[in-house]
Amino acid sequence: MIIDRTATHDLLARPNHDEAARTQYVVQLKRRLTQLQPGNEKVFRARAAKRHKAATGQEPQSQAEIGEAMAVDPYYQLWSALSCSAQELMWNSVEETITRDLPRMQEAASRFSNAPAGGTLSLARDFDAPDDAFAAHIHGQPGGYMRDAGGNDIIAGALYESGGNAFSAGTGIGTKDSKSAAIIDFLEERYGTMRPLRILDLACSAGGASVGYAARFPDAEVHAVDVAPAMLRYAHLRAEAMGLTVHFHQMDAARMDFEDESFDLVISHNMMHEVSRPMLGKIFAEARRVLKPGGVVVHQDVPVKGADFSEFEKFMFAWQTKNNNEPFWDDFLNADVPGVMREIGFADDEVVETTVKMRDGPRSWYLVLGEKPDASGQRGTALTS
Repeated sequence: MIIDRTATHDLLARPNHDEAARTQYVVQLKRRLTQLQPGNEKVFRARAAKRHKAATGQEPQSQAEIGEAMAVDPYYQLWSALSCSAQELMWNSVEETITRDLPRMQEAASRFSNAPAGGTLSLARDFDAPDDAFAAHIHGQPGGYMRDAGGNDIIAGALYESGGNAFSAGTGIGTKDSKSAAIIDFLEERYGTMRPLRILDLACSAGGASVGYAARFPDAEVHAVDVAPAMLRYAHLRAEAMGLTVHFHQMDAARMDFEDESFDLVISHNMMHEVSRPMLGKIFAEARRVLKPGGVVVHQDVPVKGADFSEFEKFMFAWQTKNNNEPFWDDFLNADVPGVMREIGFADDEVVETTVKMRDGPRSWYLVLGEKPDASGQRGTALTS
């Protein structure tokens, strides 16, 4: 069974006609801006670089120099301003729907609070979230990931799912896209038929990928961790509404309570670009610590690595840092991710850096995989036992 963006559930915010029309306008605006984005490189070559050379005597080569040249170009200024506005409009649109529909969503949440699917939610009473979680309102999400009014608040998770659906549609990602399914396809091609018994999803946010593993491996015990309480409440109730069993925990992925060597498969989705470089190493080390011999860890993220990108392309990637509340984006762009995996204990031949095609979208996902050998030196055996 594959869980993709066509999946629905009772907690998902339901827009009325006018709200749906506004969100669709934002989606189309974002798609148009995506189509116009390549024009930035054209104007850079045609005039911005020449203007920079006339002023300085040399072609702009570094990201900083390219940034200086592009900052005064009207095409880039307009594209950038409209891109910022589109993101703000997206959040305004979905937040309006959630605010209006919240009473119905809360009633639905009460129906699943007794966990009919058998999942659990563990929130820490005095949880000390890492500083990275408070660095910014990531993606411009209203109130940020850590937004929490206490009690039964689920708004942060609702915003994340509805906003994420609109954002993906605006970048050309289709409704049949599934990051978890793309990873599972890759692993099954690599290792054959898989039967992992314990799976851990790191930085699970609203639990979109977590339920994907629970659906594909119904006999497995699926655990998921995140630092944000309202995200986790929503993720838990969402999984219950979908009839899928997942155990959600409020934990820092850099210092988890799980025992050593207790999971066959450890995964993360779009986590690497949301944490600082020091935190990345700590999370990688924890993932390896809880991984069983013969187990596999896979970290998936956006496709800004895994290829030989030009300095201009890197400059465009870095737009997110300055304009979309992504404080650690540059850390990820510049990180030697396979090198970090080796630093925390994986041997050279136990680390694989690759990309996998989206199931329904224009790009490929970036992956780094770590294989922990069992006593006989075999890898991946915990997935197929």
